[in-house]
Formats: sequence, C-alpha cells, structure tokens
Amino acid sequence: MMKFSIYGRMCLVLGFVFSFSACKDDDDDKSDKTTNQWIESAMRSYYLWYEEIPDKKELNFNADPEDFFYSLLASEDGKTKNKTRYYYSTIKKKKSVATRSNMGEEPTLGFEFQTWIINGAGYRAVSVLYVLPGSPAEKKGLRRGDWIHKINGANVSDGNVSDLLSGKTVVLDVSDHYSNYDTHSVELVPAMVEDDPIFLTKTFQDESTGHKKVGYMVYNHFTSGPDGDKDETYNNELRQQFGAFKAEGVEEFVLDLRYNGGGLVTSAQILAELLAPESALGNTFCYLQYNDIQSKTVTYKLEGAEQNLNLPRLFVLTSNRTASASEAVINGLRPYYDVYLLGEQTEGKNVGSITLTNDKYDYELHPIVCRIFNVQDQSEYKDGFSSDWEPDEPNSDYRPIVNHVELGDKENDVLLKAAIYWIRNGVKPPVTGFTRSSGLKLMPGYCSLDRKATNGVQVPF
Repeated sequence: MMKFSIYGRMCLVLGFVFSFSACKDDDDDKSDKTTNQWIESAMRSYYLWYEEIPDKKELNFNADPEDFFYSLLASEDGKTKNKTRYYYSTIKKKKSVATRSNMGEEPTLGFEFQTWIINGAGYRAVSVLYVLPGSPAEKKGLRRGDWIHKINGANVSDGNVSDLLSGKTVVLDVSDHYSNYDTHSVELVPAMVEDDPIFLTKTFQDESTGHKKVGYMVYNHFTSGPDGDKDETYNNELRQQFGAFKAEGVEEFVLDLRYNGGGLVTSAQILAELLAPESALGNTFCYLQYNDIQSKTVTYKLEGAEQNLNLPRLFVLTSNRTASASEAVINGLRPYYDVYLLGEQTEGKNVGSITLTNDKYDYELHPIVCRIFNVQDQSEYKDGFSSDWEPDEPNSDYRPIVNHVELGDKENDVLLKAAIYWIRNGVKPPVTGFTRSSGLKLMPGYCSLDRKATNGVQVPF
C-alpha cells in the first residue's frame, strides 16, 4: 500500500469531505439511468465499503437517483437513532446543497435551538442553545437558556419549528424556563450574520483555579474561513487567539466542543498543533486509510506553531453532538498527553468523506471513503468517546445540556465548573446531583445543529 505524507494545509474535514469533479462527458443525457450508472461507478471506486454494494443485476438503474444511491450503502455506514436510520454517506441535488461556507450567506435569526417534548405537560417547547453575536436574536435580547413556547402565535409543533429556519420574520413567545408560562413577545427579522467558529474565549485566574491561568474557548465548527476552504480567515484568527493565550501565560486549557459537529481536517490539524505538548510537534496528528482500490494512506502532521501553548493536558467539554473533526482532535492528541472529557458521550464519527461531482449530472455525492487513525493506529470510536465525568442523573431534565446557563460562567456551568475543580485539585470532582423542582421530564426532538453536522471529517481529494 502506498503511503503519502501531507505536510501542507489541505482541505480536510473530520467525518472527512473531499472535493472531486469528474471529467465532463459529451453525452448530455441526464436520465435517471445514466445518472445511476455514474453513481454506481463512482461508488465502486471510492466507497469505503464498496465490497458490500449489491451486484449490478440486483440494482434498479431506473430508480430515482437518491433512492438508488441509498440502495448501495453498507450496514456499517451511519447509525440508528430514536429508531430512525440515518447514513453518513449522502446525496444531494446540486441546487439544494448547503455548506457551512454558504450558510452565512443567507438571512438568519441568529440562534441555535433544541426542541423538547415535555412529558406530563402535553406540549412542546424550544430551548435556545446559543445566540450569534450581532444577530437579530441578540439585538432583541434572546439568550442561551431562554425557552420558546409559541411561534407566530401557535404552540410549538413539528409543523412550525421550521419557521425558525425559514428566513422569514417570526414572533416568539419567550420565557426563562420551560415550566414558566409568563412569557414576553419577541419579533425577529432575519439578517445576514457571520458564524465565526470561535464563539467565545476567556482566561481565568483566581482562587477557584488555584491561581493557575486557565484558557477557555467555545469552538463551534472546523471552518477555515467564511468564503470556503481556500479562505484562511478563521484559521488565522485561531492562530492569533492562541498567540494571545500564550502571551497571557495560559497554563491549562478547557476546550468547549459541546456544539461542534465537525468540519475540515486542516482546521482540526491547526487546533491540535496549538494545543499539543511541544514534544509532540513534528509527529503524526492523524492518518486517513482508504479502500484497497485507492490503496493509499494520507498522513497529517502536528506541524510547528509558534503559538503552541505546550500544555500538560487538555480538558474537553462534550455532548452527544460532539462529532467528526472534534473527535479526531481528541483521538489525535490522546497519544501525547491526557485528554479528559466532561459531559456526554460523543457521537462517534471515525470516518471521512469526499464530494464527487460530474458536470453532466444534477447531484453531488458525499460517500464515506476513509477511516481516521491516530499515531497509535487507534480508530475504534464509532460508538463515541465515553465521558470521564458527568453529572448525576445525566438523563434528567436538569442535565447541563438542558439546564442552560451562559457559556463561560465558571460558577454555574456544571461542566466548566467541574473542569476548573479538576485543574485546581488534580482529581475529578465528586459527582454532582440535582434537586428536581417538578415531575416533568423532557424528551429531545429536532435540533437546529443537525443541519450543520458533517457526514464525516471533510478531507481533500
């Protein structure tokens, strides 16, 4: 097997995504049959589990291309959640393809949310996960921890939650808790808002940290810049921020990846080399292993970075939406020092995908094409990374993912407070229990972050 070592900055996204354009064919036939023939040929060449694709005689080449594509996929591709099967490999109509680089080019209300079914109360509500700086939501006072009870005068339902993403003006009835029905009305008019991956940074140093200087960053997606993979704006901002951390003398670090569903492997590579111990620089961050037809392995290094903090260990705050490139950072750094996870078990995306297109056809394919390994050849986290610490009753209505306080509040954010305790005392904190104020329980429904999740680390092709 050939092995290539990549030292440059390539466009890589964990749950990797590659970009490839096939040669243009003179035949302009866009029938389902010819589209499906192209799909089948591409998948047999690049798909990680190509050997599980059914024989040609078992395939219906006259089927709708999306149905045809999913008929090719392997049982190892994706997961079953809440009794619903979803695949990491995807197919999309070109005109409907939405990437993180163009998400910021459409009007938005400027907040992410989670819907909940409230058992015992017989209704649904929406919790605000975070609000983008400078957005219509922020300007109207909406904040993390607020609860939306009505949308345009109607109770929250599966039918009207989409209004929050429609790009249209909405009127929301909002309170500070799901059981508080004393609401106030907020009208939000969509606007253009930049979604910077560096959502929040702070430095702590006081008695609670043992007077150690602790850096903290909420990093919400691995994106190189607002104008696509060749734009280095956000990567450069990341380097500058760590230069500031270094100038402040940061000794310990808490990385908040609770809402980070993945992105480019190159951005993950940059973050890892800023966080790694100095002794790890020059060594392997991760490598990608493709199927035996492609017969190659691509390696990414922890390159030297003058902004490297030379940390002794790393604390990472996680949720069940921590995935893909986020998990690659965790996996890639663990061989070099202790990486402690606080929160929920992560998603478990240890694979990468590419983008396949052909000018003739109206579809983009995003097949899984590789597995992601660290320097110790470890890649077995398809079920996610288990947390090293989580609060008592993690599935109760008081778990941190529901009982929102402002991000960066080290006195009241259960996970951040636990990380600070660990840093000061050298041991994990005792398990924290919560006192229930009611018998109501919450069942999660749709989350707006689902539309931003990558199908795997995005990698170059």
